Amino acid sequence: MKSFSGVMSRIGIDLGSSQVRMYAGGRVVLSENSVAVIDNASGRTAGFGVNALVRYHREPEKYRLEWPVQHGVIADYALTKGMLQYFLEKVLHRAVTRPQVMLSVPSGTSSVVRHALIDAVLHAGAQHVYLISAPAAAVLGAKQSLALSEATLSTVVGRDVTDCGLFSCGGIVAEEAIPFGGHNIDSGIRTYLMEKYRVMIGSEMAETIKREMASVVKPKEERAINVRGRRAEDGVEVVLALTARELYPIMQLLLLPVTRLIKRVIRTAQPEMAEDLLKNGMLLSGGSALLTGIGDWIASEVGVPVLVPDEPESVVAAGCLAALNESRKLPDIIENGEMYYGRE
Repeated sequence: MKSFSGVMSRIGIDLGSSQVRMYAGGRVVLSENSVAVIDNASGRTAGFGVNALVRYHREPEKYRLEWPVQHGVIADYALTKGMLQYFLEKVLHRAVTRPQVMLSVPSGTSSVVRHALIDAVLHAGAQHVYLISAPAAAVLGAKQSLALSEATLSTVVGRDVTDCGLFSCGGIVAEEAIPFGGHNIDSGIRTYLMEKYRVMIGSEMAETIKREMASVVKPKEERAINVRGRRAEDGVEVVLALTARELYPIMQLLLLPVTRLIKRVIRTAQPEMAEDLLKNGMLLSGGSALLTGIGDWIASEVGVPVLVPDEPESVVAAGCLAALNESRKLPDIIENGEMYYGRE
């Protein structure tokens, strides 16, 4: 009991638009969809996460899905608070103390949104809340330092936010987030099939294409996937063979907003930082970092080496936990939630 309680007294949370990941004791202790299911008749919340998806798919005519967090912003405060409380209770079901929580937020998040996020986590059961930007958390999650004088570049490509940050000497040189992510890639694949083949596919099929077959560079070996969809003219179901070699130029076009963002952030670097960036490269994380060839393609586009860590989808959550040990060392990067309640 002591061991469990001690581990769970410190939790890192990556509150994403599609996934909530909680990290404690050196491992992911929760990874679930950040979704709620609502009863259409009563308007009441009937579940969160995996439970929400199961209920919805069993009776789609009875329920609807709601995503409480969108583009890194709380779209529905009550649902977000309820969802965090549900997930924290799952993680803390045997713990005897309220945890300290480090929460990742997109760069440029307003003070109003930060206040709402902190309030939601506190009401969900946290004792104390700190905030850190997603790219800074990713650096710590990859077991790199933010306190060194050398410049560090980090980019996180999430579901609907891509976040890039440049750090040096324990401070922020530049950070910028844009409303682009894996969801936009899925939409781009659907649009391409519609425009070229007049075939409509669902979001799940697009996600499967992206995950299992899509490449951002020309593949050495040809790969194909059978795509099931409906013909736009008459709705008849069809099966289309789509190849990775056909799709890779489309993937590059879809990912241009990411490279443009990185270039803008790099342009803010001082001349003496150029050597650091060429030597250390850029850390690329988030679920889309798993795309085949994305690191090599971005490196060729922006002119710096790109490092993709193991389990890039979990590195932000791991970094949030690691950041709890750095809260006093990095006051310019890590924000103490107490400032919103006048207790500092």
